[in-house]
Amino acid sequence: MNPRVLSCASLLATGSIALAASLNEMDHGPFVSWTIRGEGDSVTYKGIVIRVDPKLPAAVCFDTDLLRYSAGWTRGYLQWYPERDGLERNPTIQGQIHFLNGTGPGCSATGEFGDPRSSRYGPLPRDWGRYEGLYVDGDKVVLAYSVGGCRILELPGFEMIRGESYFSRTLNLAPSTLALSLRLFRVEGADAALTNAPFIRNVLRVSSEAVNRLVGFQELPAGARWKVLDQHVCLELPPSKSPLRLRLLLGDEPRQNVRDAVTQLSETLNRNPSVPDLARHCLGGPARWLPPLATRASAAPDDAGLVVDTLTVPEQNPWNSWLRFGGMDFLSADQAALSSVSGDVWLVSGLQDGSGQLQWKRYATGLYQPLGVKISGGQIFVLGRDQVTRLHDLNGDGEADFYENFNNEMKVAENFHEYTMNLETDPAGDFYFTKGAPWPPEVKHDHAGVLFKLSKDGKTLETYATGLRGPNGLAISPEGMITFSDNEGHWLPTCSLQIARRGGFHGMKPTAHTPVTPADFEQPICWIPHAVDNSPGGQVWVTQAAWGPLQGKLLLTSYGKSTLSLVLMESIEGQWQGGILNLPLKFQSGLIRGRFNPHDGHLYVCGLRVWQSNGARFGAFHRVRRTERPLRLPVGMQVRRHGIELTFSCELDPAASGDPQDYGIQQWNYRWIERYGSPHYSVKDPDRQGHDDVTVQAVRLSSDRKSVFLETPPLQPVMQMHIVWNIRAADGTPLRQEIFNTIHRVPKE
Repeated sequence: MNPRVLSCASLLATGSIALAASLNEMDHGPFVSWTIRGEGDSVTYKGIVIRVDPKLPAAVCFDTDLLRYSAGWTRGYLQWYPERDGLERNPTIQGQIHFLNGTGPGCSATGEFGDPRSSRYGPLPRDWGRYEGLYVDGDKVVLAYSVGGCRILELPGFEMIRGESYFSRTLNLAPSTLALSLRLFRVEGADAALTNAPFIRNVLRVSSEAVNRLVGFQELPAGARWKVLDQHVCLELPPSKSPLRLRLLLGDEPRQNVRDAVTQLSETLNRNPSVPDLARHCLGGPARWLPPLATRASAAPDDAGLVVDTLTVPEQNPWNSWLRFGGMDFLSADQAALSSVSGDVWLVSGLQDGSGQLQWKRYATGLYQPLGVKISGGQIFVLGRDQVTRLHDLNGDGEADFYENFNNEMKVAENFHEYTMNLETDPAGDFYFTKGAPWPPEVKHDHAGVLFKLSKDGKTLETYATGLRGPNGLAISPEGMITFSDNEGHWLPTCSLQIARRGGFHGMKPTAHTPVTPADFEQPICWIPHAVDNSPGGQVWVTQAAWGPLQGKLLLTSYGKSTLSLVLMESIEGQWQGGILNLPLKFQSGLIRGRFNPHDGHLYVCGLRVWQSNGARFGAFHRVRRTERPLRLPVGMQVRRHGIELTFSCELDPAASGDPQDYGIQQWNYRWIERYGSPHYSVKDPDRQGHDDVTVQAVRLSSDRKSVFLETPPLQPVMQMHIVWNIRAADGTPLRQEIFNTIHRVPKE
């Protein structure tokens, strides 16, 4: 083994690491992105909490929507809570708060700080300002954003000067034809006044009836002005034809004599008169997450047509990173990128290593519940709740140094259930992803429960479809068909597999976002009973020829039941319908994402366990291989006027497949109602709860012995059908299988 790669097994044996039990025990890196609760009802919907002094500790929260620092504090960090394994309640600020800013822009090119947004959710208009991303250089985090077209780099910091606390803001500004204003902190109390001490030129004294504070500054340009606007201390910078560098130190009310504190602050500033060029921190910093970790792949015996290998996850790691996978894609035949809802992206190498050796490298940290990964143009795109991030390794050391905001136009509210999920591209290269609805369904903005389309350049975000509730899975076929799964809930009678079209409404009335509530909705490919799958995940189109009769089919993962299903579909008069059949495979965790590795032809799936899943582990990564052994599965299902035709991948035993007693069919309907889920209702007697039997009158085997026609009385549209059989393949293998399907249309013949 490479001595620079640590074995997780050896680390665990020595007791040097332990499995993270909560997000509070996890080393999130130099920053963490989340919705942050502060004092009272203060909420930063898209916050980046940056450690500005990890030893003290001290931190600030930067609001990427409003380009403001919402708070700065010491003697603590964040507190996560145990509900739904840390994903229900948002973390709160823990410690002594030193400064706050009210809701509203933190910077302006007009001198005004009124909120220009139509609601309190979402980013500022692009012509006002835009968050561009952040650079990581060791423990330093440099923010990049623009105001009125002027690009700004900013390094937040902290220092103690003779026992006094100061939060620093080091700024590098590009030339600007506009005056730019910064809002620094809220002034407590009334009658605030600003004065420069007559004997000191680089310290501002802020006085009010409640507090006296000090602000130190370096290299302010001529014409800079201090103001108090709406109970906030603001700094106005004049237009400049040249780049500007300046530094601000924001202090508390001094604990010592004010005159002494002013003198000490001024002397400190004079000892370091130059403001650094922050570009030197934007070239790629030293690697932090070393060494890589080693695990082994556990290969399954080739004793079936499909088998599952377990790619062991480094659950025990030196940083207590809580690995719960929500996205995956391939950088090469040998390497995949996986995101964890806890905030990380990891690279795993060795997928083609015949010895089973795997190497895991922590690549990025601090992301906001990343639940989608897509490799496009060789670059890693990650979907978080706050934005689509394009990750850049600037110096080639295997770790991300620049977290670029590719697009952050999606709106974020505080409700935990508004997860932002999936990340896929269509044949043209445009991105698609989904956003869940709140629970309870108290919708506060027009981005809840929608399917988004994002242009491949990241500049245009549009709502593609509405009426979604819990869309935890998405796929796009090679021809561009968009499918997604949704979860049972209000206005969703049970789980479903859907096809999306532009402008479509998919059933959840509170997320229709239309002036008039729709009277009907897009019909799914199939409904799925809650007992069969209480939480379906992502889909995968089988694109590999090696998968034989399954090539071109759709697979469906299950978060709730930790299963993989085959989807059988048909189109009648333009309406898609079909059903699912669980494959006889076992996985360690709930599955939500899957992709074929185009280089080795195998299917890779990953997932997590948080709540309402039967998964045994918090996170898992598996490879599903097609072996040379035969498949014995139905690969086609067609609805006829007087029955159902099932086509298998193998020949059937005529003597053990032709008895109607070996087949059973039931059917029932649901109701599209406001309550959480729907009871099952008889088709024959719609007011009665229950199922109806459908008589299999005869069974006819095709001449090639691969299809059976189950003759029934005339069929009619039905929301749920359950077909079971207990027959044999021609080689004697028992086939005890079942399909849960939906019939929207019955052919006329």
